[in-house]
Amino acid sequence: MGAPSQNPEPSADTPPADETMTHVSGTSNSPGEAGDPALQTDAAEAKKVKTVAGITAKIDTIAAARELAVTAADGLFGATGERLTTPALVSAWPSGKHTLVYVVYPLTSSKAGINRFVVGAPVEVTVDLIAGTTARRKLRRSAVLGDIEIGRDSATVRHNLETAEQTLLELLLERRTVDQSLVLLDGYREWFNHHLDVMTDLDKRMPRGIRWLRQPQ
Repeated sequence: MGAPSQNPEPSADTPPADETMTHVSGTSNSPGEAGDPALQTDAAEAKKVKTVAGITAKIDTIAAARELAVTAADGLFGATGERLTTPALVSAWPSGKHTLVYVVYPLTSSKAGINRFVVGAPVEVTVDLIAGTTARRKLRRSAVLGDIEIGRDSATVRHNLETAEQTLLELLLERRTVDQSLVLLDGYREWFNHHLDVMTDLDKRMPRGIRWLRQPQ
């Protein structure tokens, strides 16, 4: 489905979901998961704000963007085997690009337990929303993620994250403003709170993007 992907070697400057695979070793009991009524009301109101035409793009849904990213990762890791795929990210904000970034970590079974996995060297997949193409870049193995536990996020966390990802995509395509989107982006903060080790690794790789997604303004 995707166009030919680029796959350069890792550089010295590079610092060391699908939904079925999600990291849970850093789980915290965030009140957002239970559902803050005030926050839910604000989000409902924000969703009523109509988007504008913005920039024409071949990829304008988060499901299509993720499918491209998964296909690109399959080309490197193969279609089988476990992996951890991050939400759609940006490397910095303001972005200056119409691209989403995914980091895909290959996983191998750990002797520590049935739900524990050893994290291998990841690949960064960049999805160009306008062209509908992908590019791959190998990254150094994480110094933070070693042996981690894998589980499934709650329906609330997954729903809020999908809303946040679609909102980010619409921001990149200039179909909504940041002021209209702050509450809708809260799904990223919630997901990061449940995946602290993954967030820490991502923050080392793309600090300007991750810190903005945690606290957009």
